[in-house]
Amino acid sequence: MPVQKLKSFLFNFFHFNKQERNGVFVLCVIIVVLFAVRLLLPYFGNNSSNVQLMTINIQSSTHEIEENKSVIKDSNKSDKNKEWSDHKTNNQLFVFNPNTITEDDAQKLGFSKKLSSTLINFRNKGGKFFKPEDLKKLYGMSPKLFEELESYILIPNTKKEYKRDSAYTNKPSTYEKKTFTRELVELNTADSLSIVFLKGIGPGFTKRIIKYRSMLGGFHSVNQLKDVYGMNDSLFLLLSSQIKLDANALTRIPINAIDFNSLRKHPYFNFQSAQAVVNFRLKHGKLTEADMKGLGIFSEEKLRLILPYLSY
Repeated sequence: MPVQKLKSFLFNFFHFNKQERNGVFVLCVIIVVLFAVRLLLPYFGNNSSNVQLMTINIQSSTHEIEENKSVIKDSNKSDKNKEWSDHKTNNQLFVFNPNTITEDDAQKLGFSKKLSSTLINFRNKGGKFFKPEDLKKLYGMSPKLFEELESYILIPNTKKEYKRDSAYTNKPSTYEKKTFTRELVELNTADSLSIVFLKGIGPGFTKRIIKYRSMLGGFHSVNQLKDVYGMNDSLFLLLSSQIKLDANALTRIPINAIDFNSLRKHPYFNFQSAQAVVNFRLKHGKLTEADMKGLGIFSEEKLRLILPYLSY
């Protein structure tokens, strides 16, 4: 009996069914293939090294191609930005007349060599600029460059220029000196062309003076020019010696009819003072000069500035 049990145990332990035998066979085949590959692997060493070298060469050549592409791109960018860089380095803004400016001065303003040459050729063929906007029609003029130069373009009246070039060219020098004597400019009625020719005043200050004059309604005191943005003492003294003021040219404020929003926009009024005026009108009716002084919201100095603008 014990021997029979032992045989039964060994048979059950070592016995394989059909599926298990197939699995063992496949496993043995895999082991043999792996063992064969391990034995043959050293014979493929040279080929693998060649493959590695080829890979390195391909990578290096790819790197060289990328470097060449970057160099080409950089050169293209430099070519495209060449004209703009020239403009930046040579940009010197000053008042000029496109009908008389030289080629060198045009390049100082930011014109490229090609654009300044086009300007000279245009004039040599009989072309002429009658207003600043005509410069935009010049071939090669970029909108950005024209925008920078627009406020510096000054084209005198053609009739005056004709007289200066033809009728007065042969006059003696004593007569020419008389043409340089300048009368005082009435600042409240002067146009931008009259103001820009004042000594020390350029296009920028001309725009600021006209803008502040419009906000105030005109100047009744020369000292009001000190409130123009950028005005310093030396420029004020220089400008005040060249101008005069007509108090009758002021734009008056109808203090008893103007609405709150319009009044507060005036430089000498703010929210509180405009509200005080409107409230007084609602409670007591029309304002007089005495009422303005009696409001108690303006200092004596401020009243001296405001009262000349009021109409009742």
